[in-house]
Amino acid sequence: MQKTWISAGDVIDLFYKVKQKGIHVLLSKFRLTHTGRTASKWNTVTASADFWILPQVRWRLNEKCTGHRNLEYEDYIVAKYLSDKNSLHMLSVGCGTGSRERKFAKYSNFSLIEGIDLAEKKTEEATKLANEANLTNIQYHSGDFMKHVFKPASMDVILFNASLHHFNHVDHLLEFKVLPMLKDDGLLVLFEYAGPNRLQWTRYQLEFTNRLLKEIPDEYKTRAGSGSVKSRVYRPGLLRMLITDPSEAIDSESILPSVHKHFNVLEEKELGWDITHLLLKDIAHHYIDGNPETQKLLQYIFKKEDEYMATTGRSDGVFGIYQKQQGH
Repeated sequence: MQKTWISAGDVIDLFYKVKQKGIHVLLSKFRLTHTGRTASKWNTVTASADFWILPQVRWRLNEKCTGHRNLEYEDYIVAKYLSDKNSLHMLSVGCGTGSRERKFAKYSNFSLIEGIDLAEKKTEEATKLANEANLTNIQYHSGDFMKHVFKPASMDVILFNASLHHFNHVDHLLEFKVLPMLKDDGLLVLFEYAGPNRLQWTRYQLEFTNRLLKEIPDEYKTRAGSGSVKSRVYRPGLLRMLITDPSEAIDSESILPSVHKHFNVLEEKELGWDITHLLLKDIAHHYIDGNPETQKLLQYIFKKEDEYMATTGRSDGVFGIYQKQQGH
């Protein structure tokens, strides 16, 4: 697979990040360790113009996960796999501000849900929100999952929601960290990016996205916070990724092969993201207001992504439910 160390997209992104946040934010990255840069990224990240802010994208992902646009995967999992179980213990790795844990915690099936994340500010916010919702069965930890000690064979469910792709040596992590923590019939749940390492998009993926981008009127592809028109999608440069977040998609290509090696597949569904992720980055704010023209454009983009998936057999996004193999 072709790799890019520095791209024109890096220069464009750098210009707007400096403009919005100041040069001191960029320079501060050089003073941090590998783990420090990752924590810094997720302590400060905000989603203002990326594809996941759109309700239509969330409805689309719900439908691909559960078959219904208004049925979220938490409710689906509880109804299909956990409805007859109680006193469940769950761990969410890379929990962020805790939205997923709060959705699971509304079910009395769970006696304890734990979340862990490197970003201390995020876990503080998660704790605050759980307290405000009077969810007493949630507990958060700020720290490194790989260093935190959890009791062996104590978890009924372990969740990675867009977080497993931030770990290196995925096969080793699953075999020696995740499997020992799960009970014999424990479940691993993934809602995850499992595409090219370091977001090194394929050539055809870029060509397909850029052809589609050209079809969008300029008024619907100006970048958030500027009047600049997004005219092209680039493969992100490896150097920039190592500086801003060295954990990003570090071993993402190993996720599915490693999961299939160590777990039984109960179900696994392709989510896409291959086109919408790239195309809507920095311009998604144009599609959030319910304008009939932009909604029509969104549906066209979704249709084209489905065509891409059908043609290539690829999907960067995956939703899966897996069970620990007997004897592990």
